[in-house]
Formats: sequence, C-alpha cells, structure tokens
Amino acid sequence: MKKKFSFKIETLLFGIENPKGAIEQVLFAKKVATHEGIEPFNCLACLTFTDPTINKAFSGGLPMDETLLIGYEGWSDAILHLCIKSGQSTLKVATGYLLSKEVTIHSEYRNAILLRKLSDKEIKEIFTHVWNNLDEIRPNPRLTKE
Repeated sequence: MKKKFSFKIETLLFGIENPKGAIEQVLFAKKVATHEGIEPFNCLACLTFTDPTINKAFSGGLPMDETLLIGYEGWSDAILHLCIKSGQSTLKVATGYLLSKEVTIHSEYRNAILLRKLSDKEIKEIFTHVWNNLDEIRPNPRLTKE
C-alpha cells in the first residue's frame, strides 16, 4: 500500500526588517545563497516529510541533516533552492522560479544514493504548494520559540 506524500514547512527566520534565525542555519543558507548568486536571501524554511526515509542516507553514509528551502522573494518574483544540508555541505535538489513556475531538478540529486529520493512529481508538488502559500516561507514577524 502506497503512503500519501505529505510534508510540513517551517520558516526558520523571524523579524521584519532584518530577518534573523539560528546562527548555524543562517550561515549555511548565506553560503548557499552566495554560491547561487541570490544575495541577500530572505527565505529560509525547513521541510519535514511524513516518510522519514525521504532524503536520508543509507546506514554508514554521509548523514543528511535537513531538507531546506533557501531563496529570495522580491516584489513580483521569487527564486527558491531546495537542498539537503549535510554538515557544511549541500546537495542541490531543485530550483524553482515563481514567475515562470519552472522547476529545474539538479543532476546531482538524480545521481545521489539515498534511502528514498523525491520523485519529479513530488518536487513539483512542493514548489506548487510553496508558490500558492508563500507566507509559509516568509520570516515570522516576531520570534515565536522560547
């Protein structure tokens, strides 16, 4: 019996003028954003899946810490990078463009050896959900965690 694909998105930034977040995640996102040419970034969110095997390494493999969305949302467009954080390294999954609704899936993800990778359909479903619910990736106006 096939499980229904579902996920949860949690924004990792807070604040309005100068968004802030956990230093390790923000520094990692800054490194990825700089590499991708989207500095400054103003979107950082973590995806968790109901299927715990998605984007996880086989036993003994390089641990995959978390699946992140990193990007920039402007007045009329947004560019988002879906990636997997692994220590200080990243595995690029896909890049999505709001204006054209185009999603590019990266070959390094297609060639990665993981317990379970997202299908093309699931990746597009994530981006479609994000484009329709941009508030989920925007920084929280104020800190909500104690």
